[in-house]
Amino acid sequence: MKRLLPFLILLTLINACKKGENDIPAPLDISNFALADYHIISIAFQPNGTAWLGTLNQGLIRYDGEKATVFDSTNSPLNKVAIWDIEIDKNGNVWLGTDDLVKYDGTKFTRFDPSQFNLPRNGVQSVAIDGPGNIWFSAGSFGQGGLVKYDGKKFSTFTPQNSLLPGHLIAGIAIDQENKVWVALNEGVNSTSIVRIGETKWDVFNAKEFGFKPYYFGNIVTNKQNELLASISYGLSSTMVANRPQIFMFNGQSAKVLNLPDEQSVIYMTHKIFVDRENRLWASFWSGDKEYGVFQNGNWQLRDLEGDGVFAFAQSPTGEIWMGTGKGVYILK
Repeated sequence: MKRLLPFLILLTLINACKKGENDIPAPLDISNFALADYHIISIAFQPNGTAWLGTLNQGLIRYDGEKATVFDSTNSPLNKVAIWDIEIDKNGNVWLGTDDLVKYDGTKFTRFDPSQFNLPRNGVQSVAIDGPGNIWFSAGSFGQGGLVKYDGKKFSTFTPQNSLLPGHLIAGIAIDQENKVWVALNEGVNSTSIVRIGETKWDVFNAKEFGFKPYYFGNIVTNKQNELLASISYGLSSTMVANRPQIFMFNGQSAKVLNLPDEQSVIYMTHKIFVDRENRLWASFWSGDKEYGVFQNGNWQLRDLEGDGVFAFAQSPTGEIWMGTGKGVYILK
């Protein structure tokens, strides 16, 4: 077992914020915490407050409030690869989206080989758990694979060949308040679509319903109104220009682009979005003088952060917003 890393988080308020309905918390000073050398790209919490953090290639970190434990290739079956997504089910099992689907039950790791669900080996970049406890995960790339549902006993695989899934490459999965499963697909630049999976019906949406052609999807989330929010990635673009759609909201019938401040002149490269329990939308940006922001009551509040980009958002059971960066974790109260 690799040594337990001390996880000392020193929380000191930088600025006193004037309270208001559109205020967001200022970043707290956590420069002296032990994860400063870790590149955090995914975060999830258990109800008791235990945090699970996935890294770019440094393993999985468990923080229980007193100590941090790192699971990596030296003490677990985890390879030295990215842990893109983390979800925790009602029984406390930790599900990881990495080079395979991996489960940790608190005692042992179980790696699910693609041969079990009859798909080629593809990295699992998105995992979601619905109300009944089904595990939905991506297992696709360009021209192969697709979407998988695991009910604890059997795997159901969906591809363009056996379902209404319009493509193989899945950018993200999200579950709404009605337990409908939303899936974002990228089959190429300007060739994107969204699928909404209900108990008996699949709906497929694309540029016709959106009113424009999303360039390439980043991640997706849902809000309390069962609306989809999607980030648009321009990482494959050879140009960097202002005034391109970054985030849009879709209710199943029409879409609304959420315009960012001064986007006619500022070049934004949206990376990650997240909806918290207060129904606020958080977003992180690759470039510009602001690295993250929150959208509520129709307005954006943007902030700078002395990190190395924000790659993950999560909300703790006590309400703090955790942001995973290239230089550890920032916590907002």
